[in-house]
Amino acid sequence: MEHAADPLEPVAGIIVLTSRTMHTTTTVLHDGHDAVLVDPAWHADELDAIADLLAARSLRVVLGWSTHAHHDHLLWHERFGTGPRLATTAAASSAVGHIDEVRAALTADLRPLAGQVTAFDGGALPWAGGVAAVVVHDAHAPGHGALWVPGVDVLIAGDMLSDLEIPLAGETGLEAYARGLDRLAPYVEKAAVLIPGHGHPALAGTADSPTARLRADRAYLDELAGPAEDGGDDDPRLAAGPPWLREEHEANRRATRASRADVGGAGPPTTS
Repeated sequence: MEHAADPLEPVAGIIVLTSRTMHTTTTVLHDGHDAVLVDPAWHADELDAIADLLAARSLRVVLGWSTHAHHDHLLWHERFGTGPRLATTAAASSAVGHIDEVRAALTADLRPLAGQVTAFDGGALPWAGGVAAVVVHDAHAPGHGALWVPGVDVLIAGDMLSDLEIPLAGETGLEAYARGLDRLAPYVEKAAVLIPGHGHPALAGTADSPTARLRADRAYLDELAGPAEDGGDDDPRLAAGPPWLREEHEANRRATRASRADVGGAGPPTTS
């Protein structure tokens, strides 16, 4: 069986694990004793391996956080314990309303592990290590809730700002996606580390920095909105990605053409 990548620890108190499927990340935020578990994923054996790692380090999960209500971000494991599993109010509502579809998207051994999350409408998640600020927007999915961890300057971005995926705007639209990037921008500019929901962490001071990720996503949206019919086609993530990513790009282009038709020739707003 193919195995997930080894855990990364880009800064003290942050562990990033990567699934063998779609480079899906799990982030553990901890103080050496208590842990917040963000988007644990994806396969049953990988969830079990996460539980093994937590046990080996004597870390107790006090809180689970789902950045949004897609099936690969709503998983759990009985060994993670019974602490609250939270998401933003909009994301929790979406999860409850679509729980049958969420479970249908999973294999039989994962369906019992996917469940509802509780709405959290606060601005910061309290835990023993301090607070993690919740940064809410509607890009990619309703109520998408990124986490900003001050002190270590880490942005857990959810399904945004990936080095492997273009902006996936099919659920909430290109305009919402552009606004979501604007919402995240102040945190991106301060981030020492950016952790996407799919892909590799970006480190400040490198060619693949958090700000470079932001520029890449904004450039993609700007090219879609431009006059060229093939806008966005040269994004390197498309050339290296799987066929479904090209299909998402074509859906973005169709949405752009529809927007132009609705407003008499102008595309969706460009990013700031």
